[in-house]
Amino acid sequence: MDKQRLIRIARMAMGQRKVTPEREMGYVFHHCLRVAGIAAALWEQLGRRADIDPDILFAGALFHDVAKGTEPHSRLGALTVAELLASELAEPQLQQVARVVREHNSRKQSWDCLPASQIVQDADVLDHFGAQSVWLVVGYAAVHDEPPEACLEFYLGPDHQDEIARRRKGLNFEVSRESFDRRVAFERRFFERLADEQAGRL
Repeated sequence: MDKQRLIRIARMAMGQRKVTPEREMGYVFHHCLRVAGIAAALWEQLGRRADIDPDILFAGALFHDVAKGTEPHSRLGALTVAELLASELAEPQLQQVARVVREHNSRKQSWDCLPASQIVQDADVLDHFGAQSVWLVVGYAAVHDEPPEACLEFYLGPDHQDEIARRRKGLNFEVSRESFDRRVAFERRFFERLADEQAGRL
């Protein structure tokens, strides 16, 4: 598998797409690229599990949101990636990559998914927390001409805190939960500091 070639294909498919007004052009491509990196790191932390092909994991993570913006994006994504990579992968590999894409947001049924899909599920969640959460929250406020207080109201509000707890509960691996906790601790420190500065505290 030529990973650099797959990245070029992914960039062509997603690099110029704007999925929502709140996210920058090509966000989905950069998100997928980060998820591929996070998935590889999780696989390493899980002892390079022999039941997971790292090439399948990489390709599935890299293309997991290839159809984002058109629902159901996981099913359509599986069909899209099968077309995009038809000349890049052998048929058995292609089927597995398509399955990872199809299963990447099947978190409620993760027990019935490929192990590679379970890792991509966790990597996908992790990329929405930590510094990326700050980026998304602030970016949303900027696009909608909302002040910093709106960021604080959203982030510190009970609905978002419930969402954080729900996302953590849905993770498949302890190493994912540990990373999640570090990321959430970072973003909480950021928003607490933002609250202090908005209040004029030193």
